[in-house]
Amino acid sequence: MIWTLRVKVYQMQPECVRLIEIDSDDSFLELHEAIQAAVDFGNDHLFEFFIGRNPRNRAFPVGGERNWDTFDPFETYSRVPLIDVWPIPKGMKLFYHFDFGDDWLFQVTKTQHKNKTPEPGITYPRVIEIKGENPEQYPMWEEE
Repeated sequence: MIWTLRVKVYQMQPECVRLIEIDSDDSFLELHEAIQAAVDFGNDHLFEFFIGRNPRNRAFPVGGERNWDTFDPFETYSRVPLIDVWPIPKGMKLFYHFDFGDDWLFQVTKTQHKNKTPEPGITYPRVIEIKGENPEQYPMWEEE
């Protein structure tokens, strides 16, 4: 089934939102790659997905508990299909955290768009709507 996910850069003004169509059987690694492509990031840092009430409340790490000494997001998230996480528990949100130094946070929600069967000739995942400019992954800081 093809789902439509809303991916929003957390607390960015003006808003940066991408609607992504993705197969519900795709892995969280494929979602990571789709988000990276959607905002034109370099995919050159560690990342994680977690469920919580807010970014400070990481109640449920997607893919299980973390041993940060051995955590490999590419291996972990390649084994977890999206369908295993939805529906998200009531009052909780799914977050994607990229680059633990710069702390890029994204909130991911499943939209009310009707689920659909894959269309022949269409490659998924794909961005179907863009709102706002891409964030600058490495902004140039003004020197004092």
